[in-house]
Formats: sequence, structure tokens, C-alpha cells
Amino acid sequence: MDTLKIFVSFFLIFNLVLSDSLSSSSSAGINLLPYDFIIVGSGVSGSIVAYRLAQKGYSVLIMEGGGKSIAALGGIDYIGTKGTLNSDNVYTPQRPLTKYDVPFFFQSADINGNRWDIPNTNVAKMIGGSGLHNAMVYQRGIDSDYDWNITNWNFVDLKPYFLKVEKILDSNLQSSPDHGHDGFIKVKSIPFDKEGNDYIKSCNASGLNFNNDFQVNARTGCGFFQLNIDANGERSSTAHEYLTRAVAMPKVKLIDSATVTRIKWTFNIFTGKNEAIGIEYVTDDAPNTLKTLYCNKEVILAAGTLNTPKILFNSGIGDANVLTQSKYSNFIQPIKHLPGVGQNLQNHFIVFNVWTYADSSSRPDFYTNYNVNLQYQTQGTGILSTPGFSVGAWLKPNTSASSNPADAIMTIFPGALGSTLPGMMTFAVSLCQPTPNPINKVSLPINVTGLSAIQFYKKGVDVSFNPAAVNADVAKLVSSIQESRRIMSYPPMSQLSIPVLPDASIETDLQLESFVRNNIVPHDHWIGTAKMGSSSDPLAVVDTNIKVIGVNRVRIVDASILPKIPHGLLQATVMAVAEKCADTILNDYF
Repeated sequence: MDTLKIFVSFFLIFNLVLSDSLSSSSSAGINLLPYDFIIVGSGVSGSIVAYRLAQKGYSVLIMEGGGKSIAALGGIDYIGTKGTLNSDNVYTPQRPLTKYDVPFFFQSADINGNRWDIPNTNVAKMIGGSGLHNAMVYQRGIDSDYDWNITNWNFVDLKPYFLKVEKILDSNLQSSPDHGHDGFIKVKSIPFDKEGNDYIKSCNASGLNFNNDFQVNARTGCGFFQLNIDANGERSSTAHEYLTRAVAMPKVKLIDSATVTRIKWTFNIFTGKNEAIGIEYVTDDAPNTLKTLYCNKEVILAAGTLNTPKILFNSGIGDANVLTQSKYSNFIQPIKHLPGVGQNLQNHFIVFNVWTYADSSSRPDFYTNYNVNLQYQTQGTGILSTPGFSVGAWLKPNTSASSNPADAIMTIFPGALGSTLPGMMTFAVSLCQPTPNPINKVSLPINVTGLSAIQFYKKGVDVSFNPAAVNADVAKLVSSIQESRRIMSYPPMSQLSIPVLPDASIETDLQLESFVRNNIVPHDHWIGTAKMGSSSDPLAVVDTNIKVIGVNRVRIVDASILPKIPHGLLQATVMAVAEKCADTILNDYF
């Protein structure tokens, strides 16, 4: 009987593949069914999972909607070189660098169309994904952030993967059990700017103690951020550290400038479920032609929190009450009712505060101290080896609730380094863990009149997100701004700077609340739209084995599966989760 099942299943898939082969792409030099896994997305999670699967001998196809990025993977957006300086001070270039390799240029990494066309968002569209857009702050959440009430997914389960990812470079942390010491992602602090050191002095004077390690569970005090930057002063992203290793393997293929539109299905009469057999996609050089590629084992979605739901919607997975609406009937064939797809959208919020220098003499000019480019090119040090900032503080205005986690984190961007407003210091006050709000979600585009099938499939989701919707969150940001002002009232910062936005006249709670509501913006830390959950969770999209519920051979490994946003920054969590996802997949085949 088992032999018969195998034969019939193969017969069904073979006939579907054969009937579709005339529209299948062979232009990329790929034959039918040469790959075990197809991974959609080459960002933080896709890079890690691709490498781990390939490391075990599996053949992997990685599909990326964006184009080239870092030099090591064919990027040509060069901004300089690394090389040597001889005894006669003659510089010899040895290898090129792009803006995705040099940390200081992260603020320009999303220009030239290298982001998805989703209004009011900044989601990277390139090989390496948002791991090449971000400011490189490496910071996991506090332990309780991972209390998801999901079997095998809590901080105890995830900590080994945080350690597996990281290689801490700071000399004072080489024996720390809170850090990894053998991972691919290099992590270090870079205490370089005068304003940062002055800010720490003011924090200390205000009663905020110095914290020499922001990774420990007690998020308190001020200190230097740890950044994923290597010993050569270059970005240490998953593209640099995992994806380059993966594509060097003979069984791995990376196709860029190819947007995946849908999952291809066949119905398994024995399981009674639809199962994935491949993907449909369109390339930039043939934008009006749908092509198809197939896999032997699974389709793995790593397209990100805003794109993964769209692929699911296009593929017939989502709220059936929406998918069956007549306006979508020409585009979508519903196959599985999962109302949680697109729900549970979460993000951090930011309010920027601007201060000017009291006088020009108090504004340091780093550029007069040395040749910035030459120092970086030959030594990998100096301003260009940093994101342009180094310090921050956990803001906890309600000191009576000392056992509670910090409400917000404050980051100082020195004006001497070309911050948001040249010649001024910018402070970002970011809410650590906003209140989940059911109005925040992604959904199918409402206006689809006149769209062709390809135009519909490529069209981004509608994002409903209001960071000022919850009064308690606004109140926390108001208190955090007041706390940041209190810190700045102590020397030396009190002698160096003057508030500009909001200025000193904005001081009452009501005035600051108005300022927050008018200036609050979402961060780029989108999570949650295909959340992991137990069988009793009506909004769960994937189970504890990261399999999409109700269908076979589809998993999700990106930030969309996170049930709750962590404190601090996001990428360290996504990296650790991706490592655990890779093990989860491999465990099913060994």
C-alpha cells in the first residue's frame, strides 16, 4: 500500500509538472526538480536557513526580488576600496567596497529603489534584505520577551541559538556566558564619539549607572551599543557571513531580480491537503511573463513580515471571507482558511528629538583630525567603521516600578557625523514594547480595478498601522522624553546643547503628548503577520514546527512568525529564530 501511495503521488506531481513545463523557465539554466528546497527571500532569515540546509548536503534555490548589493555577491555600487599603504605612503587598492559593506553609509543604503513599493515603509529589496539597511545594533530581547506559551519556543530554547550566531569581539566579554564566541556574526562596541562619552557622563550624574553589556537581561543604565561590525570595520551581516558561504556551495543557486508571486500546489488525495510543489515568479527582465520552478521537498518563505502574507494571500491562504470576494476571483483560488494571515502586525515606534550645540566651539569636528578615507581603507578604523553613533540609555521614568522592564531606549546621533540635521544632535526615543493592537495589520490591496494578474500579484499589501492609537504607549513616550530631558539637564551635556525640537517651551504633559502624536513614526522592525501558535490559537498561521497550518510542504522562517515583538532591536532575535528554524527543518529529515 505504501508503494502504491508513493507511485500515485509521484504520478500526480509528474503530470502537473509536465503540463506546466512549457511555461516553466529554463533561461536561468535550471532544469525541472533539481532542488530540494526553494527559499523565497535572501534576507536575514533566508541567508541563515539556506546555508544550514546546504551545509547538510541539500540542494537549495534562493529567490530574491531585489538586485545585487554587497561586493562579495556581485554588487557594483562602489564607494571605495580596501588596500595597503607602503613606506612611501603610496596606497594600493586590493578589493572594492559598496555602501552595503561600509557601516557609516547605512543611512543611504535604501536609496536608488532598493526597497519594496509599500507606502510608509522602508523594507529592503536587495540580496541580503534588511540586514543591509539597518544600523547594525545587535541586541536580543529580555528573557520574558520569548514567553510565547508555545512548546519548545522560549528563551531557554532560544538562548543556544543566540550564542550560536554570535562571535563577541570585545576583550572584556571574552568569558561572558551571555555571548557567543564561535559564531559567524561578529559583534563589538565602538566607543568613538565625544558626544557619546559626554552623554554617558550626564547619565551618570543624573543617577543612571553605566552598563557594560546591553545583552544581559536587566536592561538598565547607559552604555555603548554592540554592533555587528567585524574586526576590519565592515558590516557583519547574514549576507556577508552566511549567504556568501552558501552560494559558494555547488548545490546552491541564487536568482536575484525575481519576484515570487505564488506557491504552486497539487492536491494529495491521501492526506486530503494541498501541498506545495514549487513557486511562480516574474523577473525584472521579463516583467510580463509568469515562470515556474519546482522543488522536491519544501517551499520556505523568508520574504519578510510584509511580503510573506502577500504570497500566502496570492496562493489562496488567508481569511476566506476576504479571499472569496468577487474582486479577487480572477486572481486567487482559496485553498485554506487561515484568518491570522496579515494580523498581529507589530513594530517599535520612534520620536526624534533635536538639540543644537550651544556654540560652534562645543561641536567637535572629527574630519580635521585625520584623513577619514585613508584611515578606513588601510586600517578599518575611524568614523566610517561605525554607523555614526555609539551610545544609548534605557529609559525607565517610573523608578517606583524598578522591577519592570525599561519603557524606552534613547540613542544619540552626534551632529558632527552628519546626522538627521547637520550641525545638530538627534536623539531617537524608541518605545521598547508597544501594546499589540488589532487594528494594525496587512491586507490585500483594496483597489484592484483594471489590474492584470501579474500586476495584482506584484502589488504590495495595504498596511494599516497607527503608532499613536494606544494612549498608554503615547504616555510612555511622553514620560521617556521627560526622562531624556532630565538626563540632558546634567553636565556636560547641559553646557553643550540646547533643545530645538521640541523646544523648551513645550513642557507640559499635554504639550508633549501633542508633540508625540504629531511626530511619532514606525520603526523598520515589522513582525507578527504569520504568527506561530498552538492548535488552540485561532490566529496562528504556523505550528511549532513552523509549518503553515492546513497545507503541506510550506514553512515560514522570517520575522512574520514572531508572536510578540522583543525589547530593543530586532535582528538578533530574527537571526536566532532562523537558526532554530533551520534545525527544526533538518530534524524532519534526519
